[in-house]
Amino acid sequence: MRQQIPGWKSDLTMSPFAYYPNLRQNLCPYAGVSSLRKEVAMLKKLSVLVLLLSSVTMAHDMWLEPDRFVFGTGDLIAIRNGNGTIYQKTENAVLPDRITSLFGIGPDGQKITVGDPVAEDKWTRFNFAAKRAGNYWVAMGTRPRMIRLSGKDFTEYLEHDGIPEVLKERAEKGISDRDEIEQYSKYVKTYLQVGEQRSSNYKDPVGLAIEIVPLANPYELRRGDVLPLQVLFKGKPLSGLAIHAGAYGEGEALAQLTSDENGKAQLKISQPGKWYVRGIHLSQVDLEDHSYESYWATLTFAVP
Repeated sequence: MRQQIPGWKSDLTMSPFAYYPNLRQNLCPYAGVSSLRKEVAMLKKLSVLVLLLSSVTMAHDMWLEPDRFVFGTGDLIAIRNGNGTIYQKTENAVLPDRITSLFGIGPDGQKITVGDPVAEDKWTRFNFAAKRAGNYWVAMGTRPRMIRLSGKDFTEYLEHDGIPEVLKERAEKGISDRDEIEQYSKYVKTYLQVGEQRSSNYKDPVGLAIEIVPLANPYELRRGDVLPLQVLFKGKPLSGLAIHAGAYGEGEALAQLTSDENGKAQLKISQPGKWYVRGIHLSQVDLEDHSYESYWATLTFAVP
């Protein structure tokens, strides 16, 4: 089923009762009573319901994947955004109200406007034209969301997604069984080659809240080479981040790294083809409406 997303707009101001007329009666015993205070009470109950419904689904990795990574000058570059298991399966499309930024950066360092996204077959798709040779960045960020997890589910999530430092911290504090509400947002980017010319923009941050920066041009590497990386969080080096890297066709990560005091790590390229590098920066905040905040970063590229 194809759904056009014109202008990335959605009607977020309409009351949920317009879509679900029975919801008013189900959520509040005072239905039909004209009272602002009671209407607010109903909306608070609705917010809790939405949060609880979101807790049944564990978070997924998000990534950008072009139909190929090497293009000719003047080609229309088609990119899809997935939300699931990188290079394997997407579970759902990222809807427009979640997207806070979506842009390209050309070989000259100038921002490029990309086409409006279209949700189709659990992917979010968009494109742009590559008018000159060189390397291009394409980047996307999402609005924060919240998810409620039981202590058991939170521990399983930390184990599955490889966040050992938080696992250890929770065990030391004696809160491994505590239920949590996590606020999460995701930031993804991909690096493309157009024509034969190489660019030096690979090492330039694109401005996402968290990002993994390659310190060498992936398209100049070969099997056996090392790709140096640096993780930046809000523009500053992030140390201690667990980094996972893998390639297309491989079910498990091929490398697990940890960023050093300068946010840097070294990734050995063990095979050619499509690669990803990902990491999750998760920290305890214990605020009124959530206890943890996470920032997800994914980088995709190809090695000849």
